[in-house]
Amino acid sequence: MQNKNIYNEIIENGYSIVKNVIPKNNTNEIREKIVKVQKENNSKAEEDLKKTRNKGHIIGVTGVGLLKQVVNHTQCFVKYLDHESVLGVAKMFFGDYVRISCTDCVINYPGNERGYWHADWPYNGTNSTHIKSPYPDVMMHLSTIWMLTDFNSNSGSTYFIPKSFLKNSNPATNKIPEMNNMDSHPEEKQVIGDAGSVFLYDSRLWHAVAINNSDTPRVALIIRYAPWWLNLTPTMRGTPDNKRMVINTGGKNYDSIPLKRNVYEILPDNIKDLYMHWVID
Repeated sequence: MQNKNIYNEIIENGYSIVKNVIPKNNTNEIREKIVKVQKENNSKAEEDLKKTRNKGHIIGVTGVGLLKQVVNHTQCFVKYLDHESVLGVAKMFFGDYVRISCTDCVINYPGNERGYWHADWPYNGTNSTHIKSPYPDVMMHLSTIWMLTDFNSNSGSTYFIPKSFLKNSNPATNKIPEMNNMDSHPEEKQVIGDAGSVFLYDSRLWHAVAINNSDTPRVALIIRYAPWWLNLTPTMRGTPDNKRMVINTGGKNYDSIPLKRNVYEILPDNIKDLYMHWVID
């Protein structure tokens, strides 16, 4: 019954919040490991962002730490990825053969900048590989934000606009004349939840990075669940689709990092199916 209620909330409003996916007493250890590996790999991540910004692309904001495919660096959270009220809901939308297409960490450090309104790939128009508007009425990702710190109005919890997934476009490329994609919106809300909770949303939902006005980092995992039929290869470096659609056009990639073979081999058996499509030797 709980999963049906979550499913119905996403169908109606575009989002739902599931509490206690990670037990409260386990979030501190996971958060500390995530912050540690992000800091250790920060220079490479910042360099990649800088290169992309120098090409004139909208990406990231100052004061936000990012580490793509964080599961390559720590597996401290993976046993929760098949939680019944997360993966179970994804299967209600997509059927049994669900895959994970993104496992990133995002850290809003105190005083970070506000971000731009956007929807997630493949609906983000700033990416060279995106679905053109007007969009079909199809969910192509169940996006999730895993709260490793408390999310509140002071800590930099993500802005979102309820029901915005029902629109057939999004403001990422400034093609919606009635709004500036960097400004606040009269209908905006913020994700509110305790550490260990997960915000589930239709990837078309408009959302934006919020300013962290607290004195501690706001830490989250960004994990996306995709259906088997969604072509993910344009986002992976080295594939023909990526070369044709991103490299040859000089466009902005939604960069997906493959999973290392040695990491895949140590994942729990019930998690391997979610990642087998990303593995490289």
